[in-house]
Amino acid sequence: MKTSIKNLLKFETSVHPFRKMAVAVAGIFIVTTSFGQNNTATLDATQARYRISKYIYGHFTEHLGHCIYGGIWVGENSTIPNKNGIRTDVVEALKKIKAPIIRWPGGCFADEYHWKDGIGPKNQRPTMINTNWGGVTEDNSFGTHEFLEFCEQVGAEPYISGNLGSGTVQEMSQWVEYLNSDNVSPMTELRKKNGREKSWGVKFWGLGNESWGCGGNMRPEYYADLAMQYGTFLRNYGKNTLNKIAVGPSDDNYYWTEVVMKQMGTSIWGLSLHSYTWGNNETATNFDEAKWFGMLQRTMRMEEYVTKHAAVMDKYDPSKSVALVVDEWGAWYNVEPGTNPAFLYQQNTLRDALIAAINLNIFNNHCDRVRMAAVAQLVNVLQALILTDKEKMVLTPTYHVFDLYKVHHDALMVPVDLKTNAYTFGNSSIPALSMSASIDASGRLNITVCNTDAKLDQPLFCNLKGYKPSSVTGKIINANALNAHNTFDKPDRVKITDFAQASIKNGNIEAKIPAHSVVLLQIDGVFEGRKAMTPPQNIKQGLNFKVYEGQWSRLPDFSQLKAFRTGITNEITIPDNIPATNVGIVYEGYLKVDQDGIYEFSAISDDGSKIEIDGELVVINDGLHGMVEKTGSIFLKKGFHTLKVEFFQAGGGWGLNVLMASPGSEKKPIPSNMLFCQ
Repeated sequence: MKTSIKNLLKFETSVHPFRKMAVAVAGIFIVTTSFGQNNTATLDATQARYRISKYIYGHFTEHLGHCIYGGIWVGENSTIPNKNGIRTDVVEALKKIKAPIIRWPGGCFADEYHWKDGIGPKNQRPTMINTNWGGVTEDNSFGTHEFLEFCEQVGAEPYISGNLGSGTVQEMSQWVEYLNSDNVSPMTELRKKNGREKSWGVKFWGLGNESWGCGGNMRPEYYADLAMQYGTFLRNYGKNTLNKIAVGPSDDNYYWTEVVMKQMGTSIWGLSLHSYTWGNNETATNFDEAKWFGMLQRTMRMEEYVTKHAAVMDKYDPSKSVALVVDEWGAWYNVEPGTNPAFLYQQNTLRDALIAAINLNIFNNHCDRVRMAAVAQLVNVLQALILTDKEKMVLTPTYHVFDLYKVHHDALMVPVDLKTNAYTFGNSSIPALSMSASIDASGRLNITVCNTDAKLDQPLFCNLKGYKPSSVTGKIINANALNAHNTFDKPDRVKITDFAQASIKNGNIEAKIPAHSVVLLQIDGVFEGRKAMTPPQNIKQGLNFKVYEGQWSRLPDFSQLKAFRTGITNEITIPDNIPATNVGIVYEGYLKVDQDGIYEFSAISDDGSKIEIDGELVVINDGLHGMVEKTGSIFLKKGFHTLKVEFFQAGGGWGLNVLMASPGSEKKPIPSNMLFCQ
């Protein structure tokens, strides 16, 4: 029988002696029965299509409790080791896990934050009341310059949430200008006066936060209109192009997604989703197996939310141009006893490690649509990666999951067809295993899997397709107690250790995944999929191109149309002397690469474009829009591969740039000596 995740998680046990199994295929779970079978996973490397964006491993900081003050910022005169007031221990910890992006200043705080209060000499900055989080006085000593320096020290990109709730269009527009413009203007002169000569080039910009709640209690229709207005005045300056992220839904509010996508469509880079795993009035550390099971069951609803919101987005954005940005997720319990209830300070246990692993596996497996996320929050708040107390710092189990999973950053997702035993407690069952896989730039296959079962080890058989393994090693996060956690006195109760219970058998992987654990399997070998082709005879330099006339709002099927001009070009550029409107161009030929590895392609176009390699869609940038960049990646073997680029223009401005990043190199136009045709 077939059932959704939601139904599976409510799946009731029966008196039948057979053990239940749950089969996960593309978000659909099939329940079958068997006598104690192994969990089986088929990993087809030949079907690796989508890159797992490193931004999925992002973080969230808010002026809340001791996240900023004490957690990140201690001031230049503090005895706690710091660089320009920013804690060096926290920075080093984030550099180790390669933290890719950090969201700030909120959260609910963002829609009451006025950025000009946080610039200039600190002794001249006005104070404010943090009405959202405890009514404490905010002295604005940590503002725009301090946040962006924090990002620079970590090596992370900034993601700023603009004030759409209580701010003005002018205020948000000027913040973008202050950050990104190198022209001469009052805002750029103000920035220089405050010590920053060159612009920062901040790409990611949120159009408000939780506008359905603390950000203004708006209807989606009203929000979409307002966001379109604000977004219109957030300008691109020079080469600094904004990626605008609209406020999306909470949990299962699919109507919000429907309205915002219908009204805003591909005018935005991303749509946010907020979903917390609620502890139902329990603490982070005091729980039994029933509460262990309950939290894992609730966190698995993320699969349902992501799948259903993506389906709504597909109606208005079938090319998946708009990212689903899960920029607030994580466990939310009662605060630790004796702490300020408004500061949301909670401990972090082995249970939270599994919550993190399950969610990250879900995001990895949906990386065609989920291209950014942010766990809430970075330091001292909710499911934090780091806890601090004055000069002390401790890394939580959640931190170690991010450390373990960093192998997936910008790697190619390998689809996993997982058939897993059910972990049953009481009258409910959940999948015993959660899993995702990818191939990194070196060609290594990385598999992350967690065993949700509180008591039973789970045998795992991995059937590998298109990948020939030569060796397997592993790492594990586990502990003796379900509520094991790290403290300032005992910081290593939960940590990463070596894992040796995996082996290669007949070209496949066998492992035993211990109860309540998170495991990384790293397989070295040969990626056999997508082999290079034998080049045809009489090959020559350049690409064939065909030019078509027509009026389109999306890329047509050019194979059904008649070209009015053909030729050969040594570069992918718009030919001279063709109409400036209502024109389409198709480039076809062969791409010759000189090494195995992951190649990233970019199509920057006005209007629509796409790139196909070996007949597979790698980049889609369709629709009517200005110069917008879309990227995609593919693992190529050394040699020749077919290449097709399609483009259309429907009026107004126009342009097309196609870029490629070879393994270990920066993006640039594809060199002419790599392009061939007959």
